[in-house]
Amino acid sequence: MLFNNKIQTLIHKIEKKLPFNKSIFTKYFTLFAIIFLITLTLLGSSVFILINNYASDERTNLLKQNTASISSTISSTLIMQDMNYNYSMEKALICETLATVSQSIDADIFVCDVGGNIIMCKEKASSSHIYGEFPECTRHDKMIMSNHVLSAVYEHGSIVDKAMLFGTKYFIVGCPIYSDGDIIGSVFALTNTGTQSLTIGYIRLFLISAFFSLIFAFVCIYYLTKNMVTPLRQMSNAAKKFAVGDFSYRVKIQSEDELADLGKAFNDMANSLDVLESSRRSFVSNVSHELKTPMTSISGFIDGILDGTIPKEKEEYYLGIVSSEVKRLSRLVVSMLNMSKIESGDLEMKPSNYEITDQIIHILLTFEQKIESKNIEIRGLENLQPTYIVADPDMIYQAIYNLFDNAVKFTNDGGYIEVKLTDNGSLIEISIENSGTGIKAEELSKVFERFYKVDKSRSLDAKGAGLGLYIVKLMIEMHGGKVFAESDSENMAKFTFTLPKQYSPIYKKELK
Repeated sequence: MLFNNKIQTLIHKIEKKLPFNKSIFTKYFTLFAIIFLITLTLLGSSVFILINNYASDERTNLLKQNTASISSTISSTLIMQDMNYNYSMEKALICETLATVSQSIDADIFVCDVGGNIIMCKEKASSSHIYGEFPECTRHDKMIMSNHVLSAVYEHGSIVDKAMLFGTKYFIVGCPIYSDGDIIGSVFALTNTGTQSLTIGYIRLFLISAFFSLIFAFVCIYYLTKNMVTPLRQMSNAAKKFAVGDFSYRVKIQSEDELADLGKAFNDMANSLDVLESSRRSFVSNVSHELKTPMTSISGFIDGILDGTIPKEKEEYYLGIVSSEVKRLSRLVVSMLNMSKIESGDLEMKPSNYEITDQIIHILLTFEQKIESKNIEIRGLENLQPTYIVADPDMIYQAIYNLFDNAVKFTNDGGYIEVKLTDNGSLIEISIENSGTGIKAEELSKVFERFYKVDKSRSLDAKGAGLGLYIVKLMIEMHGGKVFAESDSENMAKFTFTLPKQYSPIYKKELK
């Protein structure tokens, strides 16, 4: 965890120091490129060290094997006295061996006596030499191995060391020559540390591979970064369009990763905003229409009274219409205020335990005059049983009032309104059914929409604002209940809602 935090901190520091941090594409492309280069450099350094160590070990092991082999050959073919002879056939053969081995392993192998003088080397191997003489060697004849090196060989049996000879850095491998348990000389092998072909070959191969890897990596980083930031660019463009009221733009989803989830969430937000904007425009349009119509009527009648267009004997009649329109405006404003509070979640609920049956009867009594004027039969009151619930009395009152208002409004003369209350244990179900022209099946799902007027389907009451049933839906759902409508479109319409007996403000929780 601590390591991850350190890595994240390092990345953030690198991001801040990037020269092109205004473009997210450039920023992340540069960041990924830097990380890749650092990783490649560390990897290359490690590989170089491993290859160099491996090549050095292999080289020195090869030299040690060959020096030991030559030492063993000399020990078995020469006696101590022969080491100091100017020439012998055995020494000539050993020089030939030294030349062959030196060429095969790319090294300089020679033999020294106990004093460090070079007495046999590859330069003294020649098939054209005169019998009894060695060819001259200008490279080794004047060379004497240092006492330090000789002591190390004699004390430790063999050595692997580095030294400067002829102005060049060499690996030195030495091995003593034994004869009857006595050291009669030593075999040395030199190889140039700067010309190790194996190391150079591996490094060259690595550099070529790294070059093509860099090209491939940068191409991949470019397209991966582009694909990663494309949804972000799309969302940025969409946000700019949203700022000016255009919610039609959508992000193209082309993957299944976290960015795709973000894009889907962004599109869902765009859909919601589009719906809200459409609803807002529709709301403004409907409100404007609903307010303009009664205000136009009021203004026209008042102007007619003031300028004498309306006769004195008609003034009372038209003032009654004005009063009715003013009351209509008042109801509309109250409905819109309630709707706004409910939708925003600002309407405070005040639940209490009360008897809902008495509330139903009380609401019916407020419509007594209208019921009698249309000769409407009220059914089901005798079957109502006292039922207690925990809810907001004012909200439930408003919901039931709106349903009865709707029922009385659309019941035919001489028709009926039937009320039913069913106790289902934890829930109660209340239905209000009325006779008269019903609602078409395809429009049943719309009756609870904001500003939808049922008179569109039943050709009655042009003065409704289309908010009554919508408010019913909001208030019932605030209590955790449900409301739905039924109709045969010819003879009846029925509205039913359910309420939990105990207060359950599910809707309000969802709003927040």
